[in-house]
Amino acid sequence: MIMMQNCVRMRALNAAAIGGRAFANLTMPPFHYSPPLYEGMNKQEAIEIRKKHIAHAVHRQFYYKDPPMFVAGKRQYLFDETGRRYLDLWGGISTVSAGHSHDKIREAINKQLGTLQHTSNVFLHNKVNEYAKLMMEKFPKESGLSCIYFCNSGSEANDLAIMMARAYTGALEIVGLKKAYHGSSAGNLSLTALPLYRRHSMPTVNVSHTMCPDPYRGIWGGSKCRDGPCQTLRSCDCQDDECHAAEMYAQQYKDHLFHVCPSGGGLAGFIAEGIGGMSASMMAPKGFFKKAYAITKEYGGVNIMDEVQTGFGRLGTHYWAFEYHGVKPDIITAAKSIGNGFPLAMVVSTSEVSEAFANSGLHFNTFGGNALSSAAGIATLQAMDEDDLMRNSDVVGTRFLEGFNELRSKYDIIGDCRGKGLFMCLELVESQSNNTPLPLYHMMALHETIKNHGIIMGRTGPFGNCFRIQPPMCVSADDADFTLGVLDTVLSDYVSGNIDVEKFKSN
Repeated sequence: MIMMQNCVRMRALNAAAIGGRAFANLTMPPFHYSPPLYEGMNKQEAIEIRKKHIAHAVHRQFYYKDPPMFVAGKRQYLFDETGRRYLDLWGGISTVSAGHSHDKIREAINKQLGTLQHTSNVFLHNKVNEYAKLMMEKFPKESGLSCIYFCNSGSEANDLAIMMARAYTGALEIVGLKKAYHGSSAGNLSLTALPLYRRHSMPTVNVSHTMCPDPYRGIWGGSKCRDGPCQTLRSCDCQDDECHAAEMYAQQYKDHLFHVCPSGGGLAGFIAEGIGGMSASMMAPKGFFKKAYAITKEYGGVNIMDEVQTGFGRLGTHYWAFEYHGVKPDIITAAKSIGNGFPLAMVVSTSEVSEAFANSGLHFNTFGGNALSSAAGIATLQAMDEDDLMRNSDVVGTRFLEGFNELRSKYDIIGDCRGKGLFMCLELVESQSNNTPLPLYHMMALHETIKNHGIIMGRTGPFGNCFRIQPPMCVSADDADFTLGVLDTVLSDYVSGNIDVEKFKSN
């Protein structure tokens, strides 16, 4: 094992010596804000209570050996109980969009609390209608999407979308992608095709998965398949106007339907994220979704795009992933960025799908679209527009991604970098020559070291070897440069053998 580790490091060190510029900025950008003095329970007491009284499934998910305890946040930064500042590059799992403690959103919530906090939508109240009107302005008229069902979380939204697809088509089969994540509720856990989330007792009836259209680790795909600054390093025979990989993955989907939908019937819907979240920013080859959506229609199903993580301008060039892919889904789901951390989500469908669902039976949501959540949602939409965050996602995201390309050229342990806008990933491997995932305890050591430099990012992917970067959309170019400097330093220390990975190895 030690010999393998040394070989990994030597290959990376040799690659680092070949070339690539040094990212010199190791100073976090200045920020003129001081959090309130913290006077709550101490960190050790919080950890002890978490271990004793918070569900095991939650308290075991500490990301770090020495986890920071966050007590305040402002814009793209978090503060621990000592007042130390961290750059938040994960945004509460791609949820904080306009920024922590955004003045406009906080004021809107406080104002609404002073008038009407909650009444169910079986009664008429103004806020949800104001919100729906404003939200519909974010959808192209030609999309055909016109009816909104507000709810509370992405998992709930995806559950609802599946019920709507089945009600509209009268069919049962739902097809998703391998490596996908759509939530971990009982209703859609079977759609989540990642090993970490699978359960022995989970329901699997009428849910199946087709091949993940992954240009990096999949059977097909290469350096011409993605749309964006970062391509894979392997070659492919695709042309600029026609992606061979997209066609092959689409044919796999068609072959899958041939076997699970006898006589061309029984398909309720196809669901996929426009760019994969838990699959670590997996970007399908150009044109895949157009081909897949056409195949769905051949089999009588509806197309569902899971926009829980991709929506609201995070991709930089488009407000929605379905616009980016040039397709017209029958249903989309959205959450996370929608409320800037407030528990809020929605399903948006065509009028025909909405009508069929309404006729299939009563469906009721106590909290969805209540006055307080609607006020938060309105303010979030307005804040993102006023702060020009979609454009910022494009500009700053491109700065990150171009820097990731340079780091990949410098370090052999970066197998792939990918993403669009502020939806990004770095995948670490033993070597670019074999793309074997970097051992998990090595990833943990790197993750902890990056945190110690003051940067919080996610760690994900089927093998746990990917750094996931989906920050608040107000993150700056200076933040990007600081991040690149830290990554350069940490990776250099790692390949030089200056990070003790052994203490992260499980017994």
